Amino acid sequence: MNKQLARHRLDGGVLTYVLSIGVLVSVGLSMLILYVYYSRLEYKSYDRQLRIHRNLVSAQQITLGSPESFRYNQEYLYDLYDQGSDSVYICRYSWGVLDLFHITAFNLSDTVEKWYTQAYARADKTNGAVFLVDDGRPLSLSGDTRLEGDCYLPVAGVQSAYVDRIGYRNEELVYGKQLKSDKEFPEFSLEIYFDQIKTVQGQYTDLYADTIRNSFFDVPLIIDDPMDTLSNVFIGNMLIRSSRRVVFDSLASTANGVVVNASIIELMPGFKGEGQFLATDTLIVHEGVELDYPTVLACYNEDEQASMVLNKGSKVSGWLMIDGEEHGFRRRVIYIEDGAQVNGMIFCNGLLETYGDINGHATVKRFLVNSTVGVYENYLMNATIKGGELDSAFLTFNHWFSTKEAQILEYLY
Repeated sequence: MNKQLARHRLDGGVLTYVLSIGVLVSVGLSMLILYVYYSRLEYKSYDRQLRIHRNLVSAQQITLGSPESFRYNQEYLYDLYDQGSDSVYICRYSWGVLDLFHITAFNLSDTVEKWYTQAYARADKTNGAVFLVDDGRPLSLSGDTRLEGDCYLPVAGVQSAYVDRIGYRNEELVYGKQLKSDKEFPEFSLEIYFDQIKTVQGQYTDLYADTIRNSFFDVPLIIDDPMDTLSNVFIGNMLIRSSRRVVFDSLASTANGVVVNASIIELMPGFKGEGQFLATDTLIVHEGVELDYPTVLACYNEDEQASMVLNKGSKVSGWLMIDGEEHGFRRRVIYIEDGAQVNGMIFCNGLLETYGDINGHATVKRFLVNSTVGVYENYLMNATIKGGELDSAFLTFNHWFSTKEAQILEYLY
């Protein structure tokens, strides 16, 4: 009797043991199934993220391949592989003198996007020091003028000359090749950009803080007709616009895409930053100002006078441009003082009077020298222009000795 009871008890213990093992195995299998399930979900999410990032790169390549095919302020939807799962949006905006692109790739609830500006790779002519429009006059050199690199000059060529009884002091007239220029200026024009800046819409704001920051993922901030002198720090997606004068003092700075548009723009000594400064009358860069790449200094006035002045000790890395109605080019002047430095490109559909250092390229309608005894056109005195100084990553604008190859200028945040 006791032996049978013991046997039954042993059988019940085994059953309990087996049930316990079964429960543990079931829990383990359930956990394994859940792990595989969530791993699969994670993999699908990762694969989807990887795919939409690849699609974003594809959208970027589309904008680089044919930027002119996109109209401003119009959204374009692409299904990249005609499967309904690889969609991208592309929109092109005019932002100062630059093309601004917003691209978005999405799949289900996943979305990635980028903002950036584009420009164009430079043609060979911009590796030269000078392109001077051929209006039948030779280029005359005086003093310590030094032209290094290929120079595109009128058929009349280049010659030494005296200004204020000072002759040309260097051994060679051009330290590079002398090539023939054209009778026509490049087709590039600032007019369309200055017209489009008037149409920019956004959220109007005042100077509410010492530092004003706005992402390009938000609507543009517009600061209209601010006070005469600004000491704020401006960063990001904003337009400072005035029909009068705007002055930035030494405490102010601009960065990451800021555009300034006013009749008169003045950068006081000590100002540092980068951005686009677009004036319709006068643009003055005072002593000690440092403007980093990619800075745009531009003046456009169709019929009235316009001028740009770089004072001694100022340093600009980027583009200097002045433009307007063709027959009024004598009313437009870029003046670069002795001791000022430009690292970049100059587009002067007017008169360029320079006594400073230009490391890069100058496309010029006429050169100018003001002396104590008179005014001389197509003269250079004590000027230095060094071609071939620009990195291949330094870009230009469409129709200004550009190739068809568009490139990213700056990513914006």
